[in-house]
Amino acid sequence: MQTTIIDYGMNAEGVAKVDNFIYFVPYSMFGEKVEIEVEQQFKNYAIAKLKNILVQSTKRLSPPCPYFYECGGCALQHMDYFEQLEYKALLIKKTIKKITGIDAPVSNTVASDNIFKYRNKASFNFSNNKSGFFKHNSKDIIDISYCMLLDDNINQIYSLFKEYLSKHNSIKPYIKNLVVRSIDQQILVGIVSSTDIKCNSFYDLLTKHFKQVGLYLIINKRKDSVVLSGQCKHIAGIKEINIKNYNINYNIDLLSFHQTNIDIQNKIYDKVLDYIKRDETVINAFSGAGLLSAIISKKARFVYGIEIEKSSHEKAEQLIKTNHIKNVKNILGDFNQKYKIIKEKVDTIILDPSKKGCGKDIMRQINGINSIIYISCNPIALAKDLQIIKNNYIIEEIIPFDMFANTNSVETLVKLKIKEKI
Repeated sequence: MQTTIIDYGMNAEGVAKVDNFIYFVPYSMFGEKVEIEVEQQFKNYAIAKLKNILVQSTKRLSPPCPYFYECGGCALQHMDYFEQLEYKALLIKKTIKKITGIDAPVSNTVASDNIFKYRNKASFNFSNNKSGFFKHNSKDIIDISYCMLLDDNINQIYSLFKEYLSKHNSIKPYIKNLVVRSIDQQILVGIVSSTDIKCNSFYDLLTKHFKQVGLYLIINKRKDSVVLSGQCKHIAGIKEINIKNYNINYNIDLLSFHQTNIDIQNKIYDKVLDYIKRDETVINAFSGAGLLSAIISKKARFVYGIEIEKSSHEKAEQLIKTNHIKNVKNILGDFNQKYKIIKEKVDTIILDPSKKGCGKDIMRQINGINSIIYISCNPIALAKDLQIIKNNYIIEEIIPFDMFANTNSVETLVKLKIKEKI
């Protein structure tokens, strides 16, 4: 079947329409004339294979990664980078329009300074003598030697570990994952194993290549896909990575949440800081280890950080103590309960939820606050949350940020202000 690609889908696959029936065609690009073959037929649409490109987009590239068409990590390496940025802005606009009915103002996507070697953390899968990442829509592992998105140190440690396992066959059946975080030449390595194993000699190998490195063993007996779970044992070396950002000193460990692209993280935080007024009191919901709260405190009159996870709250407390910050109060607990106590004192709320979004309870609870700053990693969840409060707020600005270049993921920053009562 021959057809023309008229749009992009949620996962950057091309969209074609023939006789009012929709076909999703992975790896095709907008404007291309293609030959396709149906692979999966459903009631309202079909998934089709790209058999041949009859008229090629001028924005098509030859993917530089040899694993691109198998590995599930990247989706956009066949696109010119400017086309990637345009796709992501369009994705946000279409998603919000479809769910809320609002033709929202979406700015151009803010580019990453680096589109390769930008990720500072990775988790490699190990099973059945294979190691690497999962294939597209599968739990099968694609055996890889390196990943182009990763910091060079991470790829080197992955290679060292595979070499190490080849000489230590007795522990190989128990290895589930290798987790590596590398920031400013400080490196934390976690071996995830289904049982307790001896791995001190791997630390000795690491020290021959890296000056600041720490090794952990995570004994994870779970049968699901959760990686960082179970007993976490520090084997040797550094325990945390020390970072200085915005003149704030803080530490993160292997389990801490931290953005994988610090360049884009800082661009988002710079914009958040622009939105804050000097006389404001701000709530930073889902405040994690407290970095954003500390950054905002440089401008806001006072900041409340609310975090339900105890270890993250403790790190946030340590952060404000280390940096002698007096105008931040970290609150441990569920947001809905804690917000009720302090909401009358607050001018602006910052929402930075997990991928599932905030949900009805939180969005209804905050409905009425003067200003909302929403940071989202999921366009659908974002749009659903905006739908709940759309009648009472004006969307002032929507900015996509390319946190994950060469993938179909996008980070979005939204600024809303309450409508004036007539």
